[in-house]
Amino acid sequence: MTSKLAVDEYQIRSEFKKLLQPFARADLTAAEFLQQFIGSLDQTVNPQLFFYLFNDIIPAINYDLLNYIQKLHQQYTTYLLSNNFGSVFPNYEKQIQFDVYFNKLFLSHQLGVSKTQTEIWDKILPQIEFLPSELVFIDNQEKYFAPVSKFGIKTILYLNNKQVKKDLAQQGVTID
Repeated sequence: MTSKLAVDEYQIRSEFKKLLQPFARADLTAAEFLQQFIGSLDQTVNPQLFFYLFNDIIPAINYDLLNYIQKLHQQYTTYLLSNNFGSVFPNYEKQIQFDVYFNKLFLSHQLGVSKTQTEIWDKILPQIEFLPSELVFIDNQEKYFAPVSKFGIKTILYLNNKQVKKDLAQQGVTID
């Protein structure tokens, strides 16, 4: 991307971060995101030249973790909360049969709010048959814990597979 645009990687990351949350909560369509993102970097470039990026994103899948989640799912109710983009999520669905791992998916682009917003939990909790104190929220970014803590939901910062399994066991979540 830096070769097609006359900007450095820092500027690309900076502009991307500005638009990430509005895109995750579906305030921007893929076309609007590209228009604003590319337009902020180089007014002379047609944003449509980059639309292929949404179709070509192939997510890295942590199959060891997915296998563990599948085992958890056999004994516990499991949910997925993801800041995701409507135009990218189908790429995940091509690789993962989500109902094998999760009882329900909560996706920011469908909910209209992102994980940084407390309101996301106002939308999710009524759909879950558990009290907040019975839930464990796992994420690899601490910035998403602030909204969660207001509801009394336990949190685990994901660093690696071994650590998250250990932390879950300490919360009493084990596999028979």
